Amino acid sequence: MDKEVNKKFKILSIDGGGIRGLIPAKVLAELEEELQKEEPDKPLHEHFDLICGTSTGAILAIGLALGIPAKELAKFYEDHAKIIFPRFVFRFLPRKSRAFFNAIYSNKQLLKKLREVYAEANGGQDPLMNDLKNKVCIPAFNGNDGAINVLKTKHHLEYRRDYKLPAYHVAMSSASAPVYFPPHTFSFKNEFGEGTNVNMIDGGIFANNPALIGVFEATDKLNISIGDIALLSLGTGQGKQIIKRTWRPKNVFDWLFPNPKLVDLVLDTQAQITEQYLLFLQRALGKIGNTFSHLRIQHDMKGDNIELNSSKQKHIDRMKSIGEELAKNRLTEILNFLKQ
Repeated sequence: MDKEVNKKFKILSIDGGGIRGLIPAKVLAELEEELQKEEPDKPLHEHFDLICGTSTGAILAIGLALGIPAKELAKFYEDHAKIIFPRFVFRFLPRKSRAFFNAIYSNKQLLKKLREVYAEANGGQDPLMNDLKNKVCIPAFNGNDGAINVLKTKHHLEYRRDYKLPAYHVAMSSASAPVYFPPHTFSFKNEFGEGTNVNMIDGGIFANNPALIGVFEATDKLNISIGDIALLSLGTGQGKQIIKRTWRPKNVFDWLFPNPKLVDLVLDTQAQITEQYLLFLQRALGKIGNTFSHLRIQHDMKGDNIELNSSKQKHIDRMKSIGEELAKNRLTEILNFLKQ
């Protein structure tokens, strides 16, 4: 890979977080607008060498790598929140011997909308991972064999299958959070080959913050020196899942319905520990004089959480405001970071 002297290898990492993906989408929209003041014809993805995204971050990562403006991706969340996460009404749905449904929401509407948006950015044709304009890594968990997967573009000679996958199925695989959505199973057949992926679920269960995956990919597979890496990591709001002593669940379903507190707790804490790992790794490498640059952009909810499946207009407005405030307060820092 040709690389200018002293030019940093820039990684964009976007956390999972359901509808709260609107927060990093707004930050990216503000960033893109500012960058295009100097280079109006340069899309945002060209400012990065590798993009990693989990769950809602996967939706954004793939969208950016298709060349979709961040402003349009933010609008995607605003326009379709109520379709993807309709108001939940608790009720039993008898079906033969099974007396309960397998997820709060169907994934059909989200899958349909992703397919439409991605195809529109690809000249009306369903894009494959091979059609993405940037190197991309998308974590997902394969429930069929119990293995973690990182679905990738074909940016290494060893990668022989993921590039064949339809991009909207990859995004849905990473975004299929347990309890929220059913596991995602799909088949594909195209000019590169065919196959079936079974029971794919949210990569957030092991990498809700995929920043470490980006660092590992750059150093291990792309032969980038650790000191040449600049990592911009965008969160979706740190939830601080506070469990007070006075709170007691009446039964197991209080952890799951209508707002899956247990799932949110797992995803939020995974993102937090990854941030701590990165800071530790950065300090350890700094002691030997060769470390990477790392900028984390995250909003502290201070316990006043927005549920990952909320579609209330007041929450949409609040997330837009959070994203705009983050951009206002950190945009100069981000721009200087990207100029390394």
